[in-house]
Amino acid sequence: MKQFAIKSAGQDPSLLELLDETEGGFYVRIVHRHEDWEDITEEFLSRDLFDTCLRTGYIAELSA
Repeated sequence: MKQFAIKSAGQDPSLLELLDETEGGFYVRIVHRHEDWEDITEEFLSRDLFDTCLRTGYIAELSA
């Protein structure tokens, strides 16, 4: 499962994990880590939006 760092203004790191890929895009899990808790959501991202986030540096792939 590929993981990506999400650019954020805060100190707490956020991650995007690819769960599944379809023709139209990706099912992802977004994990916002806070000091005492995590906020986890699962979403569908269109391929265009994912590519835009990657190209602009909003997300960056983490090395395995």
